[in-house]
Amino acid sequence: NNVMVYPHVQWLRESELKHGRVCMLAFVGMIVQSACQIPGLPQEPDWSKTLETMLFESGQVGQLSLLQVAIFAMFAEGRFYPEDSWIGQMKREPGDLGFDPLKWSKRQGFDLKKSQLSELKNGRLAMIGVASIFANHAIPGSVPFLTGFYARKPEQKAAAAGSALCGKTGAPAAQTSKTERRYTTQVILPALQWIKTGLKLGELQATELRAKNLAGVDVLVGKDGSGKLFCVANLCPHIGTPMSEGADVIGDVIVCPLHGSSFKVT
Repeated sequence: NNVMVYPHVQWLRESELKHGRVCMLAFVGMIVQSACQIPGLPQEPDWSKTLETMLFESGQVGQLSLLQVAIFAMFAEGRFYPEDSWIGQMKREPGDLGFDPLKWSKRQGFDLKKSQLSELKNGRLAMIGVASIFANHAIPGSVPFLTGFYARKPEQKAAAAGSALCGKTGAPAAQTSKTERRYTTQVILPALQWIKTGLKLGELQATELRAKNLAGVDVLVGKDGSGKLFCVANLCPHIGTPMSEGADVIGDVIVCPLHGSSFKVT
């Protein structure tokens, strides 16, 4: 019926590049805004409150600033609309807006393919970074190294006025959610620590295996054919067969005793 149900790779690549570019700008904005702001514009270091501040608390300065961004976005989307990219017949390369005021692409030795790949990788990394900041905002402490980075909107500690006899009564402290208490950096990161096995290096011979339970996890400690120490999960990922029940070590490969599934241990 000449109607393509699934998008062509042109549409997918155009979409990926666009999201990557937006996230690169967003990530830099979130980080820089928390440290410094442009003089004369609304001073709001918390990225999660920026839109509200610009619309309702900064008057015409904030509203006109948002209007400038909206007009620029509408112009860019209208001028470089990816027409027919869904069916793979777009008249330009995905992501190529023809914007090169410094003529970088005209310089001698410029590698266009390398630059395109670099932009694509940086865009993907920025999308992950922005998603991490949003995740840390929704579940404070869930992302390592972002603890305290405006994990949630600062609450106003409003004090309720009391009688002259009792004085002022402070607002009750906000209760921490169960999810927030459960998934924190302090809970997740201890899994990334060294745990003693109770074995000495000289106790194991080459290709010998010992089953251990470390911090509630069944593992298999052993040496490969050259005597190099390794530690793997005791249960075979195929159907959960205990590797300690007769697994063989051949060179740097461990072989499951049930179906012969083999895995490199180095």
